[in-house]
Amino acid sequence: MVSLNACFITLLTIAESCTLVSALSTRRDVLGSALRSATAAGSGVLVSSSLSSLVPIANADDDTTTAFSSYRINPDASSKLYPTLTPIDPNKLTQILSKTSGNHGGAVWLGEHHNSVKDHKLQAQFIQKIHQHRKQQQFGSNNKMAVGLEMVQVQFQPVLDAYISKQISDDELKEQVQWEKRWSWSFEGYLPIFQTCRQLNIPLIALNVDSEDLGLVEANGLPGLSRDKLQKYVPDPNGFAQFARNRYYKTYVDYVISPSYDLHKEMRILRTTITGQVLEEDMSFARFFSGRILWDESMASNAYKWVVNNPGGLICCLVGADHVKFTGGITGRFQRMAKEQQLDCTSVILNPTLIDTRPSGSVSMLSNVAALASGPNDLTLQLRYLKEGVDVGSEESRLPDSTGGVLALADYLVLSSSNT
Repeated sequence: MVSLNACFITLLTIAESCTLVSALSTRRDVLGSALRSATAAGSGVLVSSSLSSLVPIANADDDTTTAFSSYRINPDASSKLYPTLTPIDPNKLTQILSKTSGNHGGAVWLGEHHNSVKDHKLQAQFIQKIHQHRKQQQFGSNNKMAVGLEMVQVQFQPVLDAYISKQISDDELKEQVQWEKRWSWSFEGYLPIFQTCRQLNIPLIALNVDSEDLGLVEANGLPGLSRDKLQKYVPDPNGFAQFARNRYYKTYVDYVISPSYDLHKEMRILRTTITGQVLEEDMSFARFFSGRILWDESMASNAYKWVVNNPGGLICCLVGADHVKFTGGITGRFQRMAKEQQLDCTSVILNPTLIDTRPSGSVSMLSNVAALASGPNDLTLQLRYLKEGVDVGSEESRLPDSTGGVLALADYLVLSSSNT
């Protein structure tokens, strides 16, 4: 077992060796959609091949249903490095998301854009359809299901329980989880999701780190938390430290987290923590990085905890697409925790854009809008990472044999039809 002090040292070393740190979805009022900007910059980025125009679309048969098309990503780690997209019938996708292999249970991650009404409509629809399918199919004797929320911090779990049991109203839910103070994105956008879960008696599970604790980490690093508080979010410090040593993780950090830190720095918004504490100088990369990985680890571990306590159950987690893409955020952490129990882990990104799949700051809003017209064709579908001992930028790194593997953007992509 790795001690917590050893864990701190390991993570600090990694933070210093990469030019890291990530887009904590904290300073939303300033960043807005800019947090999802990006550039390929010779990092082995691959895009999709052309798609057939004959893509199946789910029909919208009433005002509450959103028509959408869906695709499976087929990553390619061969010498061709040519990932593709396969259109998949939306009804088939719902069935896939509803099932778990061997009834072991698992998690589905629905990566969203927090300000997107289209994304939230899709989430409510998937929750309803998955619940219906699991109930009809009678998975073993267990069709348990829950919905995990990045938007709500773990200290407010009793409030979510009270809401689902109909002890408090919608307005009381908003007030008691301190929505305006701690999340800030439109409560009304998420309300249909909450109401669907309440109507179907689906538990809501708080996934996120308490702001007070995240603020301590942003100001002082992981040692800023007491042992008890850290273990609340990181019950497996050994696995937590080992995850950051994966060869692919440095590629993920360099592509996703480090550019985001640079963007925060350029926008001059690193002088305050999430709780508003004013810092004497810009938050260091190491502390920014520490905050991000604590955020991801907390969400993965809380989802994992629910599945373990509800064998065979399925938790559908509503989280930012930035935490889902390219494996290194929540999904890879959940896979690490769930490996022994063989729990499923399926990632879906809703309405992905060019900005979502490139490093922060490298895609202009104008370019992003232009790319939307081509659908998913221009998206970055995978990241290539190198074998151990091969240096980035070296002549050897350009050779096909130097490929250590690839990180897929996600398992599936879902795009709302333009008129919904």
